[in-house]
Amino acid sequence: MSNVSPSTPAGAIGSIAPLFLANPVTLYETRARRLRTLAESESSLRGYLSFVAQVVEVQHALSRRDDSAPMPTTTLHVDWVTPPLSMARLLQDPFWQESLAALLTVLSPLVPPPVQAVLERLRKLNATQRTAAAHALFNNDVSLVGSDGAPFVWAALSLAAMQRIARSKIVVDDKSGAERHLCPLCGNAPVASVVHQDGLRYLHCRLCESEWHVVRALCSNCEGSRDIGYWSLEKRYPAIKAESCGDCHSYLKILYQKDDKDVDAVADDLASLALDARLEDEGFSRSSINPFLFPPP
Repeated sequence: MSNVSPSTPAGAIGSIAPLFLANPVTLYETRARRLRTLAESESSLRGYLSFVAQVVEVQHALSRRDDSAPMPTTTLHVDWVTPPLSMARLLQDPFWQESLAALLTVLSPLVPPPVQAVLERLRKLNATQRTAAAHALFNNDVSLVGSDGAPFVWAALSLAAMQRIARSKIVVDDKSGAERHLCPLCGNAPVASVVHQDGLRYLHCRLCESEWHVVRALCSNCEGSRDIGYWSLEKRYPAIKAESCGDCHSYLKILYQKDDKDVDAVADDLASLALDARLEDEGFSRSSINPFLFPPP
């Protein structure tokens, strides 16, 4: 397993690292701990946050396993134009199917009967059906697995993507003028923005968990800068705001490490649903989704 961590840059150019890679073992461990902490403070979401923590703990356990046939080390060239780890490329590797089968097996005895039924439904899908479902999820289409089954398929895909990246050599080009609203490694949308303690803003990928630098006050969806607004429920979520764009009428959460060094893009986004409700009341639509909260078909 690579020793790349969330604080380790890939291809640092000048004084700003354009890309950070996630170590799956470290990320899942800290995320599960954060979810458990948030579950204690968000009573209305305690049950769901605790359940998600359980899934993440299984991801953590699987990320530590020794594979009998480890994936070969490859080079992924990040040119900010064509993502080297596209969904099509990821799905060609049988490793993600193995990850899904293992996740379903390990998680099944830990969850209540209704969730066991969902896992069993996924287990009965053949490889072709699972691949088709994964392709659909890339476009936020849950019709093939349901919104209740989607998080488990995505959890396996995310684990496989991170492990693939961790075992690859990453070569990063400096393309300062390139469009950067999608992940340069896998082409997915960000789940949230994170402003690091040095004040630099990075978008956090919902699939491979990489973070890439985008200057602040640019819309993370359309890259417009004319009508950017910030919304907060400061007393309830002091480290979280929502960044809205009047041009494309979208929004995405932005998390500030200076206000809480332990913020996690997925966990804190999930725990601050009241802020989503506020933005939706104002007429904005979320530009991406949380991998543990797919919308119904």
